[in-house]
Amino acid sequence: MSSAPKRPLVKGPLQPPQSQSKSTSYAQRPTSKNEVFITSGKEQPTPVIEFNSQATPQPFLDLTIIPKRIQAEKQHRAEQDKKTQASASSQSRH
Repeated sequence: MSSAPKRPLVKGPLQPPQSQSKSTSYAQRPTSKNEVFITSGKEQPTPVIEFNSQATPQPFLDLTIIPKRIQAEKQHRAEQDKKTQASASSQSRH
């Protein structure tokens, strides 16, 4: 079926796909056969974080946004009040 390519391949002849080694961890990439890791005997304990999946989820909130939003809302309300007062006074003149 496949014949010789009409032009030479830059990276050489086609190779079969590399086999994927079975990884025991979904978070760490599998190590190669030639890799060696040396770790110290004492590792820092990992802090335990408790969480309740039944609890209501809380979104991340940047607390610096709250005062800015309150100020922006006050300014918006003040502008709306000025517009309504201006339109009310212009309608009462007619």
